[in-house]
Amino acid sequence: MRRALPVLLFAALVLSSCGGSEDTGDVQSLLDKAFSNSIKSADLKVDASVQLKGSPGLDKPVRISATGPFRSNEGKLPSADIELKVGNDGGGQTITTGFLSTGDRAFVKFQDVYYEQPRSQVAKANESLAQKQGKKNSSLRALGLDPRSWLAEAKDEGEEEIAGVKTRHVSGKLDVEAVMRNLNQFVKKSGTAFGSATGQAPPKPLSAADIRRFGEVVKDPTFNVYVGVDDNIIRRVAGKIEFDVPEESRQKLGGIQSGSIEFQVEFSDVNGDQQIEAPANARPISDLTRSLGGGGTLPGLGAGTGSATPNVPDNSSPEAQDFQNYADCLDKARPEDTEALQRCADLLQRP
Repeated sequence: MRRALPVLLFAALVLSSCGGSEDTGDVQSLLDKAFSNSIKSADLKVDASVQLKGSPGLDKPVRISATGPFRSNEGKLPSADIELKVGNDGGGQTITTGFLSTGDRAFVKFQDVYYEQPRSQVAKANESLAQKQGKKNSSLRALGLDPRSWLAEAKDEGEEEIAGVKTRHVSGKLDVEAVMRNLNQFVKKSGTAFGSATGQAPPKPLSAADIRRFGEVVKDPTFNVYVGVDDNIIRRVAGKIEFDVPEESRQKLGGIQSGSIEFQVEFSDVNGDQQIEAPANARPISDLTRSLGGGGTLPGLGAGTGSATPNVPDNSSPEAQDFQNYADCLDKARPEDTEALQRCADLLQRP
């Protein structure tokens, strides 16, 4: 889950630069235009809630939010300055991290300190993206994504104001298997490039059998799209998925019986003058990965919080063991258990 998050966040950023009554031709035409119009820049706001039932300690929904500006770049990574927060509804700790990209440089934020990915690694990611996109910056299909194919049974719900803009609200059904197949294609074609920039290994693609089983357990998946009346540009995409876990699979999933996922992606100040600059005094990512045991990626991206600035130790110092203990703690903690993740982060705060 932690490894998938940066790649899926990048998918949301690329998705924004798409260049993508009952089920009438008018509504279909509106969606076709909306998913063909580009968002070159905007202020992004992502809110998601994950609710899992049946397993002890998972009774509270997990809230995930990501906010910040982004700007698309031709033939390379989007520029973005995104803050990511994960926490429980109704109290508990909130985990805060971040990711920043200028297109040519990429940074992860850990304990309020920015660490830069090797520039050669980012350059290779950009070369890969440029080859896939060709001369068309908005070619999502070249990256393996076709979001227009995710939507079915569309219905016009009338007008609604979103982020200060008058929009047409279209609701319908989310084709979950189409989404999973599309994300599989995205991971196969572009996951490595985005993983190079984020420092996280891309998630493994799902098998056809996994996708089919996932589609069978999902109940009544819905979507909502809000399209600008004057410019046919998407201002918000939202959806909800509910699912039941088959009884034979519950034990290996920690007793989870059912759950739901709700999400909302909103764009404001669309095609504005978003400014994104590299942070000053960033450290090389190797400073952190060496202290975490020498791995090539940053374990548990998203598990840092607080305002303290850690002094990253070398391998011979006592503090190095704290970082190794922290990494081991993350491996044992459930991604949705923010209190456990906070206890892991506390291991870095030496008296």
